[in-house]
Amino acid sequence: MRKTRVRLLLAALVVLGVMGVFSCAASERDEKVVFIDLEAVISEEKKRIFSRVLRGELSREEAEQRVGRFFIRFGEVLADYEKKGYLVLDAKSVLGGGRDITGEILEELSVLGEENE
Repeated sequence: MRKTRVRLLLAALVVLGVMGVFSCAASERDEKVVFIDLEAVISEEKKRIFSRVLRGELSREEAEQRVGRFFIRFGEVLADYEKKGYLVLDAKSVLGGGRDITGEILEELSVLGEENE
């Protein structure tokens, strides 16, 4: 009887240990999964460009060029996250976990846009 209790106790400890390892691995993975609201990022840039066109600061051709540069910058920023080991997902496809980096992306794109102007 005593051997059975010891075995059950050891089995429970092994199970708890395995669960702890998987829990640590899962939380590490969650930290490397980030998501971005693509629609919000693109909408924000469209607003910026459109408002500059309305104010007469950009012509139609310049606005089209700026859109092209935006998507190049956007791709570069996402590639930087990938190089750092992050998995970047669209916010609409994320059901749980991860970290929202939409604000960070908007800030980086804004800074890069100002540098290029």
